[in-house]
Amino acid sequence: MSFFTNEKSFQSSFSVEFQPQLLSVCVAEGVFSKMPRVMHQHSDRVEILLVFSGEGQYSIDGVSYSAKSGDILVYNRGAIHDECASPEAEMLVYSLAATNIKLEGRMQNQIIPDYFSAVFPSGPMFADLQALFEIIYRQTSLNTARSTETANYLLRAMIVMLDNLIRQQTKSIVSDDKALGQEIKNYLDTNFLDDLNLGLVAHALHINQFYLSHIFKEYSGYSPMQYVIRRRIGEAQSLLLNTNYGVTKIASLVGYNNINHFHSIFVKIVGMAPGKYRKSWTEKH
Repeated sequence: MSFFTNEKSFQSSFSVEFQPQLLSVCVAEGVFSKMPRVMHQHSDRVEILLVFSGEGQYSIDGVSYSAKSGDILVYNRGAIHDECASPEAEMLVYSLAATNIKLEGRMQNQIIPDYFSAVFPSGPMFADLQALFEIIYRQTSLNTARSTETANYLLRAMIVMLDNLIRQQTKSIVSDDKALGQEIKNYLDTNFLDDLNLGLVAHALHINQFYLSHIFKEYSGYSPMQYVIRRRIGEAQSLLLNTNYGVTKIASLVGYNNINHFHSIFVKIVGMAPGKYRKSWTEKH
């Protein structure tokens, strides 16, 4: 028999003013795990993902990551992210969205501190985090007042566990080249809906365009123009899912006046036409 007392004093990680609130929880597997969700961001929430199985490529705030079973991914508020599972690998990914989070030394709805890797291994905590995700998912699906309360308390436990992991695994991604890569990314994020080309970007940032392409490719895994395209298609996906706008209007809003060109690019990146993409999600949900 093993016996442990639970008497260590502690101070809550959360202030009275900021009590974490669970917004949603999702399981992506099969065809939905393989459907790319192109570059997008959320200004009002944090997203936490746990890869149960399989592997995929992710771009988070311009940095390219390869995530595999046991890895945790965190999208802070405002983090621009791009998700694409390996076509050969069956991924199973649990994810949740939460808001009203305020940890010491970090902005509201920020779990990973500046310059910490957005993808990191769960290590020996994988089984515990897996169990937490499964319970949160089940409790949320019950949709009762008590199950909602239970899910919210379990969310707080998960955040404390993740914060402990982060403190143990601090990884810096700071370097001169990465600082320049971040500057390029900031410019592209601000202007991706404009009529851009590599020369205009290089001129605006006072950088040789060949050097700019090299630095940004090393930083993000994409050429500057590939990044712009994925940002536009990611925005189009968000508009398809969250508005009733027609496809032609959405194409125009994301910088494409030629509907056929938009349709071709969308199919190439997402794997299906815009209308079919919208229908697949509205029928599922």
